[in-house]
Amino acid sequence: MKACVVHAARDVRIEHRDTGSAGAGEVMVGFAWGGICGSDIHYFEHGRVGDSIVRNPMILGHELSGTVIATGEGVTGLVPGDKVAVNPASPCGQCAYCKSGDTNLCTDMQFMGSAARQPHRDGGFSEVVRVKASQCVKAPADADLQHLAMAEPFAVALHAVAMAGDVSGRTVLVTGAGVIGQMVAVAARRAGAQRIIMSDVSHEACDRAVQLGIDEVVNATDASVVSALTATPRCDIALEASGAPQALDLAIEAMKPRGRLVQVGFLPPTAPLHLAKLLTREHTITGTYRFSDEFETAVHAITTGEVDLRPMISAELPLDAPEAVFERALDKARTLKVMVTFE
Repeated sequence: MKACVVHAARDVRIEHRDTGSAGAGEVMVGFAWGGICGSDIHYFEHGRVGDSIVRNPMILGHELSGTVIATGEGVTGLVPGDKVAVNPASPCGQCAYCKSGDTNLCTDMQFMGSAARQPHRDGGFSEVVRVKASQCVKAPADADLQHLAMAEPFAVALHAVAMAGDVSGRTVLVTGAGVIGQMVAVAARRAGAQRIIMSDVSHEACDRAVQLGIDEVVNATDASVVSALTATPRCDIALEASGAPQALDLAIEAMKPRGRLVQVGFLPPTAPLHLAKLLTREHTITGTYRFSDEFETAVHAITTGEVDLRPMISAELPLDAPEAVFERALDKARTLKVMVTFE
Protein backbone atom coordinates (compact mmCIF):
# COMPACT_ATOMS: atom_id res chain seq x y z
CA MET A 1 0.00 0.00 0.00
CA LYS A 2 1.17 3.54 -0.69
CA ALA A 3 2.22 5.62 2.31
CA CYS A 4 3.63 9.12 2.84
CA VAL A 5 6.96 8.66 4.62
CA VAL A 6 9.32 11.29 6.02
CA HIS A 7 13.03 10.39 6.10
CA ALA A 8 14.55 13.72 7.12
CA ALA A 9 14.04 17.44 6.63
CA ARG A 10 12.75 18.13 3.10
CA ASP A 11 12.82 14.41 2.35
CA VAL A 12 9.30 13.00 2.15
CA ARG A 13 8.47 10.13 -0.19
CA ILE A 14 5.64 7.91 -1.33
CA GLU A 15 6.63 4.34 -0.54
CA HIS A 16 4.93 0.96 -0.50
CA ARG A 17 4.41 -0.45 2.97
CA ASP A 18 2.94 -3.74 4.15
CA THR A 19 0.17 -2.84 6.57
CA GLY A 20 -0.43 -6.45 7.56
CA SER A 21 -3.86 -7.66 8.63
CA ALA A 22 -6.20 -6.93 11.51
CA GLY A 23 -5.25 -8.69 14.72
CA ALA A 24 -7.45 -9.21 17.76
CA GLY A 25 -9.20 -5.96 18.65
CA GLU A 26 -7.96 -4.22 15.51
CA VAL A 27 -9.51 -2.91 12.32
CA MET A 28 -8.20 -2.09 8.88
CA VAL A 29 -9.33 1.33 7.68
CA GLY A 30 -9.23 2.48 4.08
CA PHE A 31 -7.84 6.02 4.17
CA ALA A 32 -10.23 8.66 2.83
CA TRP A 33 -9.01 12.10 3.88
CA GLY A 34 -6.34 13.55 6.12
CA GLY A 35 -5.41 17.00 7.32
CA ILE A 36 -1.90 18.41 7.32
CA CYS A 37 -1.09 19.46 10.88
CA GLY A 38 1.55 21.88 12.10
CA SER A 39 3.61 18.95 13.42
CA ASP A 40 3.57 17.30 9.98
CA ILE A 41 4.87 20.57 8.53
CA HIS A 42 7.65 20.74 11.14
CA TYR A 43 8.73 17.17 10.40
CA PHE A 44 8.87 18.07 6.70
CA GLU A 45 10.62 21.41 7.10
CA HIS A 46 12.97 20.66 10.00
CA GLY A 47 12.99 16.88 10.47
CA ARG A 48 11.83 17.37 14.03
CA VAL A 49 9.18 18.79 16.33
CA GLY A 50 11.01 20.08 19.39
CA ASP A 51 12.86 17.13 20.89
CA SER A 52 11.02 14.63 18.67
CA ILE A 53 13.59 14.04 15.94
CA VAL A 54 13.09 11.85 12.87
CA ARG A 55 15.79 9.18 13.25
CA ASN A 56 14.12 6.52 11.12
CA PRO A 57 11.62 6.69 8.24
CA MET A 58 8.14 7.38 9.60
CA ILE A 59 4.66 7.55 8.08
CA LEU A 60 3.21 10.98 8.72
CA GLY A 61 -0.33 12.01 9.62
CA HIS A 62 -2.67 11.95 12.60
CA GLU A 63 -5.78 13.73 11.31
CA LEU A 64 -7.71 11.17 9.28
CA SER A 65 -10.98 9.54 8.38
CA GLY A 66 -11.80 6.46 6.39
CA THR A 67 -13.95 3.39 5.89
CA VAL A 68 -13.59 0.09 7.73
CA ILE A 69 -12.51 -2.64 5.32
CA ALA A 70 -11.79 -5.50 7.73
CA THR A 71 -12.11 -6.31 11.43
CA GLY A 72 -10.09 -8.58 13.68
CA GLU A 73 -11.14 -11.11 16.26
CA GLY A 74 -13.27 -9.75 19.09
CA VAL A 75 -14.23 -6.50 17.39
CA THR A 76 -17.83 -5.49 17.94
CA GLY A 77 -19.76 -2.43 16.86
CA LEU A 78 -17.81 -1.98 13.63
CA VAL A 79 -18.28 -3.74 10.30
CA PRO A 80 -16.78 -3.28 6.85
CA GLY A 81 -18.28 -0.23 5.17
CA ASP A 82 -18.61 1.83 8.35
CA LYS A 83 -17.30 5.38 8.14
CA VAL A 84 -14.99 6.30 11.00
CA ALA A 85 -12.85 9.08 12.39
CA VAL A 86 -9.57 7.72 13.75
CA ASN A 87 -8.39 8.94 17.13
CA PRO A 88 -4.58 9.03 16.84
CA ALA A 89 -4.01 8.70 20.59
CA SER A 90 -3.37 5.34 22.23
CA PRO A 91 -2.83 5.93 25.96
CA CYS A 92 -1.48 3.06 28.06
CA GLY A 93 -4.51 2.87 30.35
CA GLN A 94 -2.31 1.89 33.29
CA CYS A 95 -0.49 5.01 34.51
CA ALA A 96 -1.89 7.31 37.18
CA TYR A 97 -2.98 9.91 34.62
CA CYS A 98 -4.90 7.38 32.55
CA LYS A 99 -6.62 6.03 35.65
CA SER A 100 -7.67 9.53 36.66
CA GLY A 101 -9.13 10.22 33.20
CA ASP A 102 -6.34 12.56 32.10
CA THR A 103 -5.35 10.31 29.23
CA ASN A 104 -3.74 13.15 27.27
CA LEU A 105 -1.03 13.25 29.95
CA CYS A 106 -0.32 9.49 29.70
CA THR A 107 3.30 8.71 30.55
CA ASP A 108 3.47 5.97 27.91
CA MET A 109 1.38 7.50 25.12
CA GLN A 110 1.55 6.14 21.59
CA PHE A 111 0.46 8.91 19.23
CA MET A 112 0.24 8.32 15.49
CA GLY A 113 2.78 10.11 13.32
CA SER A 114 5.07 11.00 16.21
CA ALA A 115 8.85 10.65 16.51
CA ALA A 116 8.72 11.04 20.29
CA ARG A 117 9.23 7.29 20.74
CA GLN A 118 11.90 4.95 19.46
CA PRO A 119 10.92 3.17 17.32
CA HIS A 120 8.70 5.93 16.00
CA ARG A 121 4.95 5.53 15.89
CA ASP A 122 3.80 5.51 12.27
CA GLY A 123 0.96 7.80 11.31
CA GLY A 124 -2.12 7.36 9.19
CA PHE A 125 -1.18 8.74 5.78
CA SER A 126 -1.35 5.30 4.21
CA GLU A 127 -3.89 3.82 1.77
CA VAL A 128 -4.79 1.28 4.45
CA VAL A 129 -4.28 1.92 8.16
CA ARG A 130 -4.29 -0.69 10.92
CA VAL A 131 -5.54 0.68 14.25
CA LYS A 132 -7.20 -0.49 17.43
CA ALA A 133 -10.97 -0.68 17.17
CA SER A 134 -11.10 1.56 20.25
CA GLN A 135 -9.47 4.33 18.20
CA CYS A 136 -12.35 4.41 15.73
CA VAL A 137 -15.39 6.57 16.28
CA LYS A 138 -18.21 5.47 14.01
CA ALA A 139 -19.94 8.15 11.95
CA PRO A 140 -23.32 8.12 10.21
CA ALA A 141 -23.48 6.62 6.73
CA ASP A 142 -24.04 10.06 5.19
CA ALA A 143 -21.08 11.70 6.97
CA ASP A 144 -18.76 13.90 4.92
CA LEU A 145 -15.44 12.07 5.29
CA GLN A 146 -13.39 15.15 4.48
CA HIS A 147 -15.14 17.15 7.19
CA LEU A 148 -14.84 14.18 9.55
CA ALA A 149 -11.04 14.25 9.20
CA MET A 150 -11.09 17.59 11.04
CA ALA A 151 -12.24 15.95 14.28
CA GLU A 152 -8.75 15.70 15.76
CA PRO A 153 -7.79 19.40 15.62
CA PHE A 154 -11.29 20.36 16.75
CA ALA A 155 -10.87 18.04 19.74
CA VAL A 156 -7.70 20.00 20.58
CA ALA A 157 -9.74 23.22 20.47
CA LEU A 158 -12.52 21.75 22.62
CA HIS A 159 -10.00 20.67 25.25
CA ALA A 160 -8.39 24.13 25.25
CA VAL A 161 -11.74 25.81 25.84
CA ALA A 162 -12.56 23.30 28.58
CA MET A 163 -9.31 24.27 30.31
CA ALA A 164 -10.51 27.89 30.29
CA GLY A 165 -13.43 27.03 32.56
CA ASP A 166 -16.85 28.58 32.11
CA VAL A 167 -16.77 30.88 29.07
CA SER A 168 -20.54 31.36 28.89
CA GLY A 169 -21.44 35.03 28.62
CA ARG A 170 -17.77 36.03 28.68
CA THR A 171 -15.60 38.10 26.36
CA VAL A 172 -12.90 35.82 24.98
CA LEU A 173 -9.68 36.82 23.21
CA VAL A 174 -8.05 34.34 20.83
CA THR A 175 -4.54 35.28 19.73
CA GLY A 176 -3.51 33.63 16.47
CA ALA A 177 -5.91 33.20 13.57
CA GLY A 178 -4.47 29.98 12.21
CA VAL A 179 -6.36 26.69 12.04
CA ILE A 180 -6.25 25.99 15.77
CA GLY A 181 -7.02 29.59 16.63
CA GLN A 182 -10.07 29.58 14.40
CA MET A 183 -11.21 26.22 15.77
CA VAL A 184 -10.73 27.53 19.31
CA ALA A 185 -12.99 30.45 18.40
CA VAL A 186 -15.64 28.06 17.08
CA ALA A 187 -15.33 25.96 20.24
CA ALA A 188 -15.62 29.06 22.46
CA ARG A 189 -18.73 30.19 20.60
CA ARG A 190 -20.18 26.69 21.00
CA ALA A 191 -19.51 26.93 24.75
CA GLY A 192 -21.49 30.15 25.00
CA ALA A 193 -18.92 32.94 24.73
CA GLN A 194 -20.76 36.22 24.30
CA ARG A 195 -18.06 38.12 22.39
CA ILE A 196 -14.95 36.82 20.64
CA ILE A 197 -11.98 38.98 19.76
CA MET A 198 -9.22 37.56 17.56
CA SER A 199 -5.76 38.96 16.87
CA ASP A 200 -3.02 38.15 14.39
CA VAL A 201 -0.07 39.90 12.72
CA SER A 202 -1.02 38.70 9.24
CA HIS A 203 -3.42 40.76 7.13
CA GLU A 204 -4.55 37.58 5.33
CA ALA A 205 -5.20 35.80 8.62
CA CYS A 206 -7.20 38.76 9.90
CA ASP A 207 -9.27 38.74 6.72
CA ARG A 208 -10.02 35.04 7.24
CA ALA A 209 -11.08 35.75 10.82
CA VAL A 210 -13.54 38.35 9.55
CA GLN A 211 -14.97 35.77 7.14
CA LEU A 212 -15.35 33.34 10.05
CA GLY A 213 -17.67 35.83 11.73
CA ILE A 214 -15.44 36.89 14.63
CA ASP A 215 -16.99 39.80 16.54
CA GLU A 216 -13.82 41.90 16.55
CA VAL A 217 -10.58 41.34 14.67
CA VAL A 218 -7.36 43.04 15.79
CA ASN A 219 -4.32 43.38 13.56
CA ALA A 220 -1.54 43.20 16.14
CA THR A 221 0.82 45.21 13.93
CA ASP A 222 -1.40 48.28 14.37
CA ALA A 223 -0.19 49.93 17.58
CA SER A 224 -3.25 52.16 17.95
CA VAL A 225 -5.65 49.23 17.66
CA VAL A 226 -3.63 47.18 20.15
CA SER A 227 -3.53 50.13 22.54
CA ALA A 228 -7.30 50.42 22.37
CA LEU A 229 -7.57 46.73 23.32
CA THR A 230 -5.18 46.95 26.27
CA ALA A 231 -5.72 50.46 27.66
CA THR A 232 -9.07 49.45 29.16
CA PRO A 233 -8.99 45.65 29.37
CA ARG A 234 -12.25 44.03 28.27
CA CYS A 235 -11.38 40.34 28.07
CA ASP A 236 -12.34 37.81 30.72
CA ILE A 237 -10.51 34.89 29.14
CA ALA A 238 -7.69 34.58 26.61
CA LEU A 239 -6.61 31.57 24.58
CA GLU A 240 -3.15 32.06 23.09
CA ALA A 241 -3.01 29.94 19.94
CA SER A 242 -0.08 31.42 18.03
CA GLY A 243 2.90 30.33 20.12
CA ALA A 244 4.37 33.84 19.78
CA PRO A 245 5.72 35.48 22.97
CA GLN A 246 4.39 38.86 21.80
CA ALA A 247 0.90 37.36 21.59
CA LEU A 248 1.20 36.05 25.14
CA ASP A 249 2.16 39.55 26.29
CA LEU A 250 -0.86 40.97 24.46
CA ALA A 251 -3.18 38.43 26.07
CA ILE A 252 -1.94 39.30 29.57
CA GLU A 253 -2.37 43.02 28.87
CA ALA A 254 -5.87 42.61 27.41
CA MET A 255 -7.40 40.64 30.29
CA LYS A 256 -9.36 42.16 33.12
CA PRO A 257 -8.17 41.39 36.68
CA ARG A 258 -8.37 37.72 37.59
CA GLY A 259 -8.49 36.75 33.96
CA ARG A 260 -7.71 33.21 32.88
CA LEU A 261 -5.26 32.54 30.06
CA VAL A 262 -4.88 29.18 28.33
CA GLN A 263 -1.64 28.65 26.42
CA VAL A 264 -2.54 26.61 23.34
CA GLY A 265 0.34 27.31 20.94
CA PHE A 266 3.83 25.93 21.53
CA LEU A 267 6.11 28.72 22.76
CA PRO A 268 9.84 28.79 21.94
CA PRO A 269 12.15 27.32 24.64
CA THR A 270 13.27 30.81 25.72
CA ALA A 271 11.70 34.18 25.06
CA PRO A 272 11.43 37.60 26.72
CA LEU A 273 8.03 38.08 28.36
CA HIS A 274 6.41 40.97 30.20
CA LEU A 275 4.69 39.41 33.19
CA ALA A 276 4.19 42.28 35.64
CA LYS A 277 0.40 42.33 35.14
CA LEU A 278 0.28 38.60 35.80
CA LEU A 279 0.87 39.59 39.43
CA THR A 280 -0.91 42.92 39.73
CA ARG A 281 -4.10 41.62 38.09
CA GLU A 282 -3.94 38.15 39.67
CA HIS A 283 -4.23 36.35 36.35
CA THR A 284 -4.16 32.58 36.08
CA ILE A 285 -2.23 30.88 33.27
CA THR A 286 -2.69 27.22 32.38
CA GLY A 287 -1.42 25.02 29.60
CA THR A 288 -3.44 22.70 27.41
CA TYR A 289 -2.19 19.59 25.62
CA ARG A 290 -3.97 17.56 22.95
CA PHE A 291 -7.32 16.21 24.24
CA SER A 292 -8.78 13.47 26.41
CA ASP A 293 -12.45 12.55 25.93
CA GLU A 294 -13.18 15.46 23.56
CA PHE A 295 -12.54 13.44 20.39
CA GLU A 296 -15.97 11.80 20.47
CA THR A 297 -17.54 15.19 21.18
CA ALA A 298 -15.77 16.63 18.13
CA VAL A 299 -17.07 13.84 15.89
CA HIS A 300 -20.61 14.35 17.17
CA ALA A 301 -20.46 18.13 16.66
CA ILE A 302 -19.22 17.69 13.10
CA THR A 303 -21.59 14.94 12.02
CA THR A 304 -24.71 16.54 13.51
CA GLY A 305 -24.00 19.88 11.84
CA GLU A 306 -23.50 21.61 15.18
CA VAL A 307 -20.31 23.10 13.73
CA ASP A 308 -19.12 23.54 10.17
CA LEU A 309 -15.33 23.66 9.89
CA ARG A 310 -15.21 23.26 6.10
CA PRO A 311 -14.71 26.98 5.40
CA MET A 312 -11.24 26.53 6.92
CA ILE A 313 -10.18 24.18 4.11
CA SER A 314 -7.86 26.01 1.71
CA ALA A 315 -6.80 23.15 -0.55
CA GLU A 316 -7.58 19.55 -1.46
CA LEU A 317 -4.46 17.85 -2.80
CA PRO A 318 -3.29 14.33 -3.73
CA LEU A 319 -0.75 12.81 -1.34
CA ASP A 320 0.88 11.17 -4.34
CA ALA A 321 2.76 14.49 -4.82
CA PRO A 322 3.96 15.06 -1.22
CA GLU A 323 6.41 17.87 -1.95
CA ALA A 324 3.66 19.98 -3.50
CA VAL A 325 1.39 19.23 -0.53
CA PHE A 326 3.88 20.44 2.04
CA GLU A 327 5.04 23.44 0.05
CA ARG A 328 1.40 24.54 -0.16
CA ALA A 329 0.92 23.96 3.56
CA LEU A 330 3.97 26.16 4.23
CA ASP A 331 2.38 29.04 2.32
CA LYS A 332 0.59 30.64 5.27
CA ALA A 333 -0.44 33.72 3.29
CA ARG A 334 -2.98 31.74 1.25
CA THR A 335 -3.39 28.52 3.20
CA LEU A 336 -5.28 27.55 6.31
CA LYS A 337 -6.02 23.80 6.28
CA VAL A 338 -4.73 21.49 3.55
CA MET A 339 -6.68 18.27 3.13
CA VAL A 340 -5.10 15.29 1.37
CA THR A 341 -6.18 12.04 -0.20
CA PHE A 342 -4.66 9.32 -2.38
CA GLU A 343 -5.54 9.44 -6.06
